[in-house]
Amino acid sequence: MRVPLFIEFNGRNVLVIGGGAVGTRRAVKFLLAGANVRVLSLEFSNELIHYAEQGKLELINGDAHDLELLRRNIEWADLVVIATNDSVINERVRKTARELRKLFNDATNAEETEVVVPFEGEINGIRIAITTEGLSGVIARRTLDKVMNFLREDEELMNMARVWYAVKSRLKETVSDVRTRLSLYMELDNDEKFNELARRGGLVDEALNYVMNKALSSG
Repeated sequence: MRVPLFIEFNGRNVLVIGGGAVGTRRAVKFLLAGANVRVLSLEFSNELIHYAEQGKLELINGDAHDLELLRRNIEWADLVVIATNDSVINERVRKTARELRKLFNDATNAEETEVVVPFEGEINGIRIAITTEGLSGVIARRTLDKVMNFLREDEELMNMARVWYAVKSRLKETVSDVRTRLSLYMELDNDEKFNELARRGGLVDEALNYVMNKALSSG
């Protein structure tokens, strides 16, 4: 059973097997997330070559049929991305990754993959990730678009997101005890006056003053 997670990839090692369109998209995605990216392939897209010339990722010109070469690179990786149209190579990568206890994203086989890379979006700090786990990328993308449009049109929720971000930032600066902060968050969630201030959005300072007075009285 797959568990949905958001994982920090800054400084992590990501090996991409395949230098075509899919491999390029995956490589760039993890590169922009701060990962150390290495691409193993006999051919590379112009975009990958451009990033490599800038020193932003590493290209390994080699044949993934070479088990020693493959194993050495998989050992280096925290995550392996499979993005070739060669079923023999793909199966060999999956088998080797499992032997070395490395997680892998198989962009070619939704049933075999261990890690799913979803369609994603962000608005006011709210991150949305959608996958159909191989059913249909078109449906996943359209679902994401509908969810994002729904959020954009919900003015009160967007106001509350901005206010809650300001409130949590202020409380982290002034209330050191984690349990006290969590207790305050629970109180605020059920506090109608605060919720009204938050829904109105523009009164961030008033909401902050209300919260700080409440924190002082609780402390």
